[in-house]
Amino acid sequence: MIVASLVLASAALDWPSFRPTWDGNAVLPGLLVPPLRRIWVARTTGAIENTVAISGNRAFVATMDGTVECRRLEDGERVWTYRSHSAFSASPTVWRGRVYIGDAGGEFHALDASSGKRLWSRQTGDKIVSSATVAGTRVLFGSYDCRLYCLDASSGKVLWIHTSKAQVHATPSLRGSEVWYAGCDGSVHAVDLSSGRLLRSVKLGGNFAASAVVGGDGVLAGNSTGLLAWISPAGKVRWSVREKEDGAGVYGTPVVWGGLGVVPSRSQRLFALSLATGKLAWTYPAEGAVESSPIAVGSTVVAGDDSGWLHLVRATDGKSIWKTRLGGQIKGSASWNGTLLLIGTTDGRLWAFAGKG
Repeated sequence: MIVASLVLASAALDWPSFRPTWDGNAVLPGLLVPPLRRIWVARTTGAIENTVAISGNRAFVATMDGTVECRRLEDGERVWTYRSHSAFSASPTVWRGRVYIGDAGGEFHALDASSGKRLWSRQTGDKIVSSATVAGTRVLFGSYDCRLYCLDASSGKVLWIHTSKAQVHATPSLRGSEVWYAGCDGSVHAVDLSSGRLLRSVKLGGNFAASAVVGGDGVLAGNSTGLLAWISPAGKVRWSVREKEDGAGVYGTPVVWGGLGVVPSRSQRLFALSLATGKLAWTYPAEGAVESSPIAVGSTVVAGDDSGWLHLVRATDGKSIWKTRLGGQIKGSASWNGTLLLIGTTDGRLWAFAGKG
């Protein structure tokens, strides 16, 4: 079968969670040659508002009706389904044969990746939107109970809890032995990975739905008011800028590529800032608000918008390469395994495109 050989022969890259690496960035090698070819479309049990995880020849998708589905990359056919009592806004994290994910009821689940059987769960005090980040034998995530959790990945035992002043919506990022997270208290925090001890905080105001991205020698963060800041590892704000456009607000996580920070905005655009100066490098007009976190495959940026358009944009200058309309809103980011590009929509469809010409 041609499709099967295409997928299975090139599934060398895994996309384990909301982002492909634990630093919150999303830059991978590859080539996207338009027009992308649709390989399959699968109907899911509910709306998809997050990112699809890829492990080997399987895709893992979580829906707003409280299901996690494991599907074959070959053809999109369902392998197993796991049901929770609450919606999944968080993206599934697949690591070393397990699936980790929190739900809107505040329960954090660990599943067997091959069967979907629940291995353990941990209840928090409020809903979980943050996806899980893995650090060795530890799994980290935020909750609306104003806490950042660090659990033992095998047993679910609580190793430490860091308490914030407001909800922890965004997925935490790793920088060496430090955990960086942007909180709804308007600050970007760094805590010690081994103990959860607060190391430093940077107060920026507003609140953060987007993750802080560790890129090169800094951390890029954007908040709900459209403020962007480039922060040194020591916690110094090197520069900050604020969007002036109508509807400004950063709800998707930026991507750091080639000295630029590429930012999604509710102001119906993608834009790029120079990391050296904070000055605007380019702007790309989308068809709707962009809450989909962009990814970079080679020198191509991929993002969706609330009007259902999937965009391919040249990272160097923001010029359009290709776009297509999928139907439902695109809230999550695309995921990429070296050949296939996967994206989910709020009308309950999972799309697979061949990303190579």
